[in-house]
Amino acid sequence: MAEGNQQQQSPAQRLAHALSDIRKVQNMVELNYPQRSDAIKMLREAGDLVWGEIERMQRQGQQGS
Repeated sequence: MAEGNQQQQSPAQRLAHALSDIRKVQNMVELNYPQRSDAIKMLREAGDLVWGEIERMQRQGQQGS
């Protein structure tokens, strides 16, 4: 991602991009290395944490409106 583009995105947008990348890697690992349950579990947990933070930020934004 270009540095200038990163500065124009909100924190929620940057997290959404990170979540998208996490899910892509998770799917790749699940398809190519299904025996790597430890890595798959860590990717799922990371994605869930990022998603939870996005939801929290969205709720705060709605409450502030």
